[in-house]
Amino acid sequence: MNAFFVGIGGMGMSGLAKILHSAGFCVAGSDRNLDGDYCRRLRDLGVKIYPQDGAGPELFMQQSGLGAKDFCVVKSTAVENQVPDVQTAERLGIAQIMRSDLLAMMFNEKKGIAIGGTAGKTTTTGLVAWILQHAGKQPSCAVGGIIAGLDTNAFRGKGPHFVIEADESDGSIVKYRPWISVVTNISRDHKTLDELNGLFTDFLNNTAADGLRLVCAEDQNAANLQKVCSAGVKTYGITEKADYQAEAVHMNADSAVFKVNNIEFTVRMPGEHNVLNALAAIAVTNMCGLELEEIADSLRAFPGMKRRFEKIGTASGITVVDDFAHNPAEIAAAVRAARKASKRRFIVYQPHGFGPTSFTRDDLIEVFSALKDDEFLFLDDIFYGGGTVNRDVTSEEIVKAVRQRFKNAWYTGSREEIIARITCEAQSGDMVLVMGARDINIICQQILERLSRECKCAA
Repeated sequence: MNAFFVGIGGMGMSGLAKILHSAGFCVAGSDRNLDGDYCRRLRDLGVKIYPQDGAGPELFMQQSGLGAKDFCVVKSTAVENQVPDVQTAERLGIAQIMRSDLLAMMFNEKKGIAIGGTAGKTTTTGLVAWILQHAGKQPSCAVGGIIAGLDTNAFRGKGPHFVIEADESDGSIVKYRPWISVVTNISRDHKTLDELNGLFTDFLNNTAADGLRLVCAEDQNAANLQKVCSAGVKTYGITEKADYQAEAVHMNADSAVFKVNNIEFTVRMPGEHNVLNALAAIAVTNMCGLELEEIADSLRAFPGMKRRFEKIGTASGITVVDDFAHNPAEIAAAVRAARKASKRRFIVYQPHGFGPTSFTRDDLIEVFSALKDDEFLFLDDIFYGGGTVNRDVTSEEIVKAVRQRFKNAWYTGSREEIIARITCEAQSGDMVLVMGARDINIICQQILERLSRECKCAA
């Protein structure tokens, strides 16, 4: 399908654009940030990207020779009807399709493997895709993060499998008809627990009769889906009652080792949550016909996901880690992993949008209030992505609430001040953990550079 993507620089949009382009279709798009990483990646492939000013669809038609009936405009729930390119599509009579519908159409034509859940789905999807690719199965993949060893978030393969990260935030997860479905965990994020339980139940019920429905036994909300699904659901976990069990688990500062059916596995990512992510991937790829020994070889070679507890560097004995964590469950998991690899932790978090932050406000306060005395929290301003939003919550307000129970929390209103405070106060053996879904990660390199060139402040 020929397509023009409005907001092509987004993670999900760019992945689908790449897949269609690699399949030989005419693909172009527009974005508000033409200098973004995903725009750059697409331009390097030869995809034309225009400013989001309404002229792009017509320029695309002129330069490609396509008529208004020869392509679709692809948009997401983040793209409002007032966006000029959408209005141009309306005026010219160009058909429009939601990103989730396009992904579902592509996915449902294959032997689909869909990974859902509130947290962990990106890493688990990357693990499954990596193992299948490493084993020569040539899958297709669309994931919400960069697989480090492949340096991409999407690719088109000749094999029968299509591995995707199934997003529940907009309800589109029920559009998929997977052969294998996975739910990593369920907690409040974008939607209430009742809404999420309904979505994930439908997601599992949509799975093929000869496929695999898999949930994490360590998460009670996910495990409860066994009771309400119309067909059998398998579990994975560390507990003995799990159908796929990790045994003899040993955690290291930057990796974990465990056994499945007496076969040893090593995952080069810290934290129990990554043992669970790896275990889900083992169960899925074993279902795809790979032997455990072959999976173990592939897993040992997995270099990780970009922005998933990614070590950016070390200076003056201080390690800087970048993590995409943007909801309470992911934040808690990242902090637990950081505690095993550092003396103290300087935690920086950028809230992800006014709507999601307002919805999870109390959960964020609870997570941050449970930090320890050897941890120091700095909140950046809430990321604003444009559009009409209700700005009924602020980072400063969240910090004030957190400080009622946890005193080492600050809102400064200045990234420069955050950087200055951390580089002045951090000591050898400490970790700087930078978390958030948007552009907060740019301070990682800034912190490292300042640590490298400046003398430490006097005690």
